[in-house]
Amino acid sequence: MPKRKYQTPEILHDAPLTDKKTADFYFDDFAATLARLIASPNTETPLAIGINGAWGSGKTSLLLRVKHMLDKPKGDSNKKEEHRFAEGKENFKNCKTIWFDAWKYNDEDKLLVALVRVILHAMHKDGLINQFKAELNDPTQKNYDVVAMFLNAFEASFGGLKFKLDMQKHAEPSPFEKYAAFFDYFDEAFDMLLNTWLKNDTLVIFIDDLDRCLPSKTVQVLEAIKLFLDKSGCVFVLGADTKIVQAAVETHYKNAGITGESAKDYLGKIIQIRFDIPPIVEVAMENFLKAQDKTKVDEVMLTRWQALV
Repeated sequence: MPKRKYQTPEILHDAPLTDKKTADFYFDDFAATLARLIASPNTETPLAIGINGAWGSGKTSLLLRVKHMLDKPKGDSNKKEEHRFAEGKENFKNCKTIWFDAWKYNDEDKLLVALVRVILHAMHKDGLINQFKAELNDPTQKNYDVVAMFLNAFEASFGGLKFKLDMQKHAEPSPFEKYAAFFDYFDEAFDMLLNTWLKNDTLVIFIDDLDRCLPSKTVQVLEAIKLFLDKSGCVFVLGADTKIVQAAVETHYKNAGITGESAKDYLGKIIQIRFDIPPIVEVAMENFLKAQDKTKVDEVMLTRWQALV
């Protein structure tokens, strides 16, 4: 009996692109256009942009490319990239970006406070809250969880602004966590803090995999976004299959009689701009496969790829 020969399979993974990899299928062109729209001084905010596509169509990769471009400050360029943002340079605004995985939060009542906490952590990382701590002139302040403290109430002045927070109760759950009334409780102070942090910059919040959430969680995210749609300087970029999100809205509000067109209208009032990821044409896929390592895509596969993809 002849000795068997084994071969190790080679695969082309479908993980989202990293910053260092080259994007295929014109994704960098799509990303540059979206980045230009977001950072343009002529774009009015608040704004919500939906990136629509089926599972596996590249929504996460596109969101990451847009974020990567926006993260580069003014004047930052290299030999491979002339933008901010490619040709026809304009006086684009600097952007602060945040990535928020809503599907990771199981407790719906805490989803909004989780989003605000992520924003506050970004402020803290930027040094804004450290400035605030210095203004308090409290030698014991270093022992406080500053982000948790901002989710409660006490009165202090910072840069001419007054914030209502309670230093002695920073370890207690905030009223929002108990009663889901965060914006009634914290909205004015948060607005002032947000404006102090952003100045003339734009805050871009990326929410990916919205279509992975349960219907109730999907609607919770959309309702959280609605609360930000009166805040100047904020842009949301959502990656999701619109059909799945619309079905989630219908499921959640079925007892209220929201179906079909009314669910579509509900989404339209939140997501002002929708970008549909175009299907990959045959020539583009063939060129992509030809460019791959020959150990992963051999000549036989190139002649039969239509049956495999």
